[in-house]
Amino acid sequence: MRILFVASEGLPFSKTGGLADVVEALPKALVAQGHEVAVVLPRYRGTEAAALIPSLTISMGGARLRFPAIADGAALDGVRYFFVDDAAYFDREGLYGSGGKDYPDNAERYAEFCRAAIEIAKRIWPADVFHCHDWQTALVPVLLRTSYSEDPLVKNIPVVFTIHNMGYHGQFPRDVLERVGLPPRLFQPEGIEFYGSVNFLKGGLV
Repeated sequence: MRILFVASEGLPFSKTGGLADVVEALPKALVAQGHEVAVVLPRYRGTEAAALIPSLTISMGGARLRFPAIADGAALDGVRYFFVDDAAYFDREGLYGSGGKDYPDNAERYAEFCRAAIEIAKRIWPADVFHCHDWQTALVPVLLRTSYSEDPLVKNIPVVFTIHNMGYHGQFPRDVLERVGLPPRLFQPEGIEFYGSVNFLKGGLV
């Protein structure tokens, strides 16, 4: 089986908590069981990797586009690593925030990251399953059901979603849907609305 991990951090490249340890150890264990495994991470400050796709066009809603590069990291212990490289979003002092505060554009940062991960499965590394971790990657299944619902290359790829810390939901105001290119119809209890806000984590569950 070809398993594509999508995570916001992972050793030996980035770490703020236990998620990074899992994203390092579990892919190695799956490779030892005979599976093919790749990991998609943001290219944070200090990560060395060579450009594989110099510019990937990512729609962020309306006419707004982002053009991240996809970088190819060295294979470690049989695990291949890809990095979403957008310096404006990821070349920062902290992974999720600075000075004790979250970055105000975290919704846009990780929406772009999720779209780029799907594009990696579509263009570079065809996957049998996505394994997504925590709220930062919870839009992968949402995007597969919306933006990619008619794309034969990826629309039927199943998603395993693992929550490592229920304390973090990725909760944002309603207008974030437009900013990240998601349809307004998702703002309902059966979608990703949660007590009047948009809840990314819920997207990985419903």
